[in-house]
Formats: sequence, C-alpha cells, structure tokens
Amino acid sequence: MRNGENTRTAILDAAENLFAAASFDIVSMRDVAAKAHVPLGLINYHFQSKEKLFEAIIARRSDELNARRRAAFERLKGKPDIRQVVDVFLRPYLELMLEGGAGWRAYGRLLAQTGQQQRWTRLITRHFKETQDIILGALEQAEPRLSKEAAARGYTHMVSVMFGIFAANDLLSVISRRAYSSRDLERAYDFALPFLAGAFEGLAAASVGDGLNREDIDRGDVTEEMKRKGARRA
Repeated sequence: MRNGENTRTAILDAAENLFAAASFDIVSMRDVAAKAHVPLGLINYHFQSKEKLFEAIIARRSDELNARRRAAFERLKGKPDIRQVVDVFLRPYLELMLEGGAGWRAYGRLLAQTGQQQRWTRLITRHFKETQDIILGALEQAEPRLSKEAAARGYTHMVSVMFGIFAANDLLSVISRRAYSSRDLERAYDFALPFLAGAFEGLAAASVGDGLNREDIDRGDVTEEMKRKGARRA
C-alpha cells in the first residue's frame, strides 16, 4: 500500500510524462489518475488543481537543477571566462538528462514545450530565478563589455538553445537526412558550448563597436549618432 509521499511521486511522474507527450490543455486530471493508478480524489487532495500540479512538476526538478548549477559555479576559481559560465549553465542539465532516467528526459521535453509560452513564463522564471541571477552576474563579470541589456538578451537566447537541445526532437535528423541525431545529447552539447560562447563574445564586441548605450538613447542622441554612422558609410 502506498504512503502519501509515494502517491504524490506517482502522480507527479504520471503527469510529467503525459504533459510532455501531449500538452497541458489536452491532458485531463482523469488521464493523470489513470496513469498513476490512483483515485481522482487523491490528485485533488494533493494538488487541488491542474495548475498547481503543473507547478509542482516544475518545482520538483528545478530545485535539483538549481542546486547543481550553484555547486558548479562555486567550484569555479577566480574570474570565470564566458565559456565557463555557459558550461555552468548547461552541463548540470546535460548530466541530469544523461543520468537521471526517463523522468528527466520527459522534463526536458516539457520545458521545451512550455518554457517560452507567455502563459508559463512567470511561473518557470520564478523557479529558476536564483541561478538566473547567478548566471547573469557571472556573464557581466566574465565579459565587462557586455551591457546589462546584452547579457539579458543573450541569456534568453541561451535558454532557447537549451530548450532545443534537451527537447531531443528529430529536427536535426530531418534536415540532415538522418546523418546526425539530436538525441545524442553529448554531441549536441559539444556544438552548443562554443556556439553560445562565441555568441556572447560577439554581443560584447558589438556593444563596444556600436558606440551606443542606454544613456545615449535616454538623451535622444541616437538620431545624431545614426546620422554620423550613415555619413561614414557613404
């Protein structure tokens, strides 16, 4: 007979798999109850609503991923470089996807499916805010030329790349005519790391080379600066 914690875990596992395979809106609480082999009333008892069940799924694994990212960051010695910061962000997720079993792979698909939907942006960001702030600070420390805006925009692009990697869908296989597979996560990581490090370095160089900053924009100097650039090109 299950105790309360085992029942809660069975419900979370079932819902995670169903939401990842279909979508939040398509899957019903009755579907979750059937897959978890529990009465519907127990799901309502533990989670009250489908929205609270979804948040519990996000929170369960975000806590472990956040802890691994913190530990990876704390192991860095001295001032990090951009590549190390990107590695701190991505590698703990890679390791959990490789070592954590089917549940983590379902979680990767679920985050990829919902992570950039407006509906869930605040919820998901809230559960990853701690390590988000660590990474943003580390990016600015590693590359002082990065403005806060450039770091924030670059971070959102990095999150999108992360979702794409760990969704492990068949897009790469299709466009490469089966020459390569997205399901080889270690291989995907080997390409993503230099790609993202180079992207941040490019953003840093562009921030300096462009010669514009937020103060220029606030003072209304943008138009004059653009005119000068146009004159130089001509």
